[in-house]
Amino acid sequence: MNRIFLPRVSLTASLARCRRRRRALAPLARDIFLWRGDGRAFAPAAWAAACALLALLGQWADMGFFLVPSLMLLPALGLIALYDARYFVIPDGPVLFLGLCGFGTFLIGAPQEAATRLAAGAAGYASMRLVAFAYEGLRGAPGVGEGDAKLYALAGIWLGFAGLPSSLIYAVFSALISAVVALRQGALENARQPIPFGPHLALGLWLVWVFGPLEAG
Repeated sequence: MNRIFLPRVSLTASLARCRRRRRALAPLARDIFLWRGDGRAFAPAAWAAACALLALLGQWADMGFFLVPSLMLLPALGLIALYDARYFVIPDGPVLFLGLCGFGTFLIGAPQEAATRLAAGAAGYASMRLVAFAYEGLRGAPGVGEGDAKLYALAGIWLGFAGLPSSLIYAVFSALISAVVALRQGALENARQPIPFGPHLALGLWLVWVFGPLEAG
């Protein structure tokens, strides 16, 4: 009887690798907030997120049940943003956590909206994947990754259909600022070089969660 031997992945080694990666994020976070080195490109997004946190804390008494998930949202988004900024990868763990947390928040706090939020999450994912396929068809190279699509799906769950356009507007504007800063400091060789979009999608989600959708007029 022939046996198929599969390579064994050491759980200990995998956990150690994850710990090393997380430790590498701390210096990047300091560089971002202190406007140093490669962190400068992400500093405006980080400062905007911090200002939104202060605004959120200023109205904590009026938030009731939604204060707790709000305070869980920012650290998880920050981890996602740092991971993507450092490794060009959006980790599935925090995304899954925020997906369950967001759906549970509305299932408990506003059950009449739970189904709509799931539909908005599916729409966010599908729309971002369509953009990715269209970009790759036109430019012949990948543009938006699947991790970005998952993160935009999170925006749908947390913000609903009304918040998706505003979060994307914030994300694109933040990415443009980041690209300009990176070009000026030489971190990008040219404007066609890809930059991580996850930190900016995370910022867009956070800003709309705190301040609400943009209004025309």
